[in-house]
Amino acid sequence: MTKNKLLNALTLFKTSAREISDLWDESDDVTFNKLNEGFPFDQDFCEVVEKIENWLITQQELLK
Repeated sequence: MTKNKLLNALTLFKTSAREISDLWDESDDVTFNKLNEGFPFDQDFCEVVEKIENWLITQQELLK
């Protein structure tokens, strides 16, 4: 049960991260620049999203 909840939460995390990335790319210049304020990652958000997606795939394999 806990494995399924964890995988579901990671899937939602991945989906939300992808949606944020897509919307950010579509934002106007002002919004785009404001989203950079306080950005909590050392990498471009597209790279972060890719790592989240890869993390989910790894966890799906490990938690089968």
